[in-house]
Amino acid sequence: MMINVLNIDGQQLTPCVLDRAWREVNRARAIWINEETIQLLYNPFLYRDYRKTALKRDRYTCLWCGRSGTTVDHIIPSSKGGSDLPRNLLAACMECNTKRGSRSAFSYFRERVFSSPNRMKLLYRILKANYHHQVN
Repeated sequence: MMINVLNIDGQQLTPCVLDRAWREVNRARAIWINEETIQLLYNPFLYRDYRKTALKRDRYTCLWCGRSGTTVDHIIPSSKGGSDLPRNLLAACMECNTKRGSRSAFSYFRERVFSSPNRMKLLYRILKANYHHQVN
């Protein structure tokens, strides 16, 4: 079953499958309009820009291990209410992004504290993201 998707302004976007629609709603990123339509509460096209901003800011370097960072890691996961804004994103290599899994960023940081070449920058980003998450 395909679900109609409206952007934040009510304009029609590409439909999605039911599982994807539920995922967006469960993450508080969309609401059901009716049984066949969801409306996004964010602009999905900005995420691409946010991702690029975070990667450039971190110089395409994984803050966890120092290797080339080509993916972005959500400090506070989207599933736990974390935003897609650059302050909640950091550059990560695919391996570190995958290894962290669903663990908290701080917990993963503690495991890697002695092997991370960017520990002060990383700790600052984690604390800042958590602060903004608690305030909002």
